[in-house]
This record gives sequence, structure tokens and C-alpha cells, in this order.
Amino acid sequence: MSLFGPRLTAIGSGKGGTGKTFISLSLAQSFADLGERVLVCDADLGLSNTAVHLGLARSGDLPGFLAGRTPLAAAVAKVETQGHQSFDLLAAPAGSGALSNADGAMAEKLTQLLRRTNSYDRVVIDLGAGISEPVLTIAADADDVVVAMTPDPAALTDAYAFVKLVLKRTGGRCPSLIVNMAAGAPEAKRTAEALTNAARTFLKATPAFLGFVPSDARVVDCLRRQASLFIAHPNCPSLTAIAALAGKLGGAGQHMRAASSIR
Repeated sequence: MSLFGPRLTAIGSGKGGTGKTFISLSLAQSFADLGERVLVCDADLGLSNTAVHLGLARSGDLPGFLAGRTPLAAAVAKVETQGHQSFDLLAAPAGSGALSNADGAMAEKLTQLLRRTNSYDRVVIDLGAGISEPVLTIAADADDVVVAMTPDPAALTDAYAFVKLVLKRTGGRCPSLIVNMAAGAPEAKRTAEALTNAARTFLKATPAFLGFVPSDARVVDCLRRQASLFIAHPNCPSLTAIAALAGKLGGAGQHMRAASSIR
């Protein structure tokens, strides 16, 4: 068991439709395959959907865990994929809206509870879309914050807003960046540079570009069928990219701080 509690790795986006949940779950599987004991926490507190992505009948009992009715060991659902290491999921029941009224105080309570567990090496937190108070509270409390964005201009604008607010909330800790659904390395590089240049110019901070996940119709197909990409297409470029990203986030992680203050 960990003596210092798990590392909290939060995946945000600023908007929906960036593949944030796919990245969160795929990173969790990659971390587990690297030997880490992993928990995924679905922190989209109003609209939990990770269990749907995984095709699970049970998503765990996050409301009961937060209320103190259910211990963590009983509140999680196990995710098992043939040929891979398992990890656990902590979420509200899909479609329940059980935590739709969650505020910053509840979000802070969640991160405090997660830090106290010694059953996991890492908690991957799938943040809700947008820049609400609960999203920013959890992001500020996490050890690593990763922005998942796409080449879409709206995703760039929203990712910039997310980075700006996390910097302000944390006093200068800059999130890192993953470009998802890129046509290739040149498009991913242009997308990342557009954000890093804007952040460098206006926020005096430079998000680290961790890498990209290529656009892949097989990902969409598996999500629609609630099938595991790790089983259906284990050697596809998307999973190769995810494994590389997990390697970069492993160990000491990418816990960075900007050198100067925010404008």
C-alpha cells in the first residue's frame, strides 16, 4: 500500500466532445498495465457516463461514498478487460443526476477523500466539461492537470479559458496538453502551438505538450458499440499514442509551475 496516498491526475477539456472520457479511461488502462493500482473517478458530478462508455451495468456509488454511507472498497466497480490488468471505477449511477447540485465544497471534499486512500497508486479524475466551480476546484487540487483538446477552433478557445482559470486558481501551476483526434503530427503540432503561443503571450505560462492521439474511426466504432478498443484493435495507433502518454505521465508526472505570474 502507498504510504503517501495516490497521485491525482485530472483530465479536463473546457468543453465537451474532445474525447476526454476516452482519454481518461485509456490512460487508466495503460497505467494499470504499467503496474499501477488505478482508480478512475468520474467527476462529471451531474452527468456521469464512464460506465456507459465501458458497457458496465454498475458504475459504483460515488454519492454514497461522498455521504459517508459507503466505504470506498464497496463504492467502486471493477473494470476487467481480457489480457489486461484491472482497474476500479468510482462514479454516480449513469443518468441519475444524483450529484447535479454539487458545489465547490463537495468537489473539495471529494479530492480530500481520494487523497486519504492508500489502496491506489493513482486516481485518474475525468472532470466534467466546462469551467464550473467543481471542475476548477478539483483541477486545482490535483497533482497533474491535463487538457484534452482537438484541432477544432472552439476547443482551442475553451482550452485556453480552462488553462487561464487553472493558472489563476493555483497561483501559477500550468496544465499540460494533449491533442486528440488529430489528422497527424503536423496538425497536432499546429494546434498545440496555437494554445501555447497564446498562453505564453497573454498568461506568461507555457503548457507542456505531451503528445497527440490520432483521429481513428475504430475509436468511434468501439465507443458506439460499448466495446473495448484494447480487445478489438489492441495495436491501433490511438492506443500506441495513449501508452506513450501514460509513460510521460508516469513516475514523477508532469507537475509543472509557470515561472511568472498571470497577467
